[in-house]
Amino acid sequence: MARHWIRRLFCAIAACATIVMAFTLIDGCGSAQLVNLWQDPSYTVTPMHKIMVMAMRKDPLTRRMWEDAFVAGAADKSTVTKMVASYQLFPNEMPDPSAMDTLVAKEGFDGVLIVAKIELETTTNEMPGYVTDEQVTEYHPRWNTYVTRYEKIYHPSYADTTTTVSVRTDLLLANDQGRLIWSATSESIDPLSREEVRDGVVGTATKQMRKSGFIQ
Repeated sequence: MARHWIRRLFCAIAACATIVMAFTLIDGCGSAQLVNLWQDPSYTVTPMHKIMVMAMRKDPLTRRMWEDAFVAGAADKSTVTKMVASYQLFPNEMPDPSAMDTLVAKEGFDGVLIVAKIELETTTNEMPGYVTDEQVTEYHPRWNTYVTRYEKIYHPSYADTTTTVSVRTDLLLANDQGRLIWSATSESIDPLSREEVRDGVVGTATKQMRKSGFIQ
């Protein structure tokens, strides 16, 4: 019988199915910020040796790019933990539950890292117009002097739009019915590119997993 974590995985797929990362890239603020972090207090942390990375993306190329980024991010400083991209094992599509269950046991994975639930939120605030008194200095040749006066300047209203991209990463135990032991949500505010979102999430998540002792 398929493990419970398989159901978690396919719930994640369903949650992501209607979310589309199609946003206008504008001048942004920078890398991802950690906004939520949870860790199972009853779990005794030991470094994992082999983690499968599964990016819940409908587009095959996007899936590969996200999984490769996590593999590279973990390999950069890890000597014990190895991450494996799921597309290396299932290149065409996500596996059915029974196949996934068998593979996890056969390949000796300690955990499964699910990159899921991308959320895109756009907030628009209407900034009202306002009037200021501004100093104006003019030269009057008739009097051969400068004259300073104040006049009212109207500044029109405008819309201030902020785009927030949220990405959630869940770490599940592969040999304990998919028990969720760690979860983090990262936010990128007005990102410059999709690459910036991906690199920020990978950097934030791997740093926290390393700090918590899951990867080493």
